[in-house]
Amino acid sequence: MNQLAIHLTLHGAIVLLIGLLSGIPYGTAITRKKSEDIVRGWSVAHSGLSMGGTTMIAISAVLSNLDLNPVLGAILVWSSVISGYGFCIALPYGAWMGHRGLTNDEPVQNRVVYIGNMIGAIGSLISALALVFGCLITVC
Repeated sequence: MNQLAIHLTLHGAIVLLIGLLSGIPYGTAITRKKSEDIVRGWSVAHSGLSMGGTTMIAISAVLSNLDLNPVLGAILVWSSVISGYGFCIALPYGAWMGHRGLTNDEPVQNRVVYIGNMIGAIGSLISALALVFGCLITVC
């Protein structure tokens, strides 16, 4: 379990770093008085990735306290990692290209954002369910 926690910490730190770096174009968009859509896109990338990376690091810190079998531990860690990288693609790229990716509609840039969002959302859901299940197993 220790090796999984280290992997989750590493990938969480990478996601956090990408989120923090997304603060640069966020601040630039504000100071250059870009449209609200552009500012909001970079705000979501900056805050969402920073929170996601921090959450991954927090989960890694409690992983050793959970009574998880190896399969559930791997599901928890790798679904979180996949989710983080899905959002690392979707959020900055969406802010840069001006797409939100809420539907699978054309153009292709919107579809890339949509697929990244779906990977991120599904991975997050699986990770959260595995975490809750792991906590319940440990408590009961």
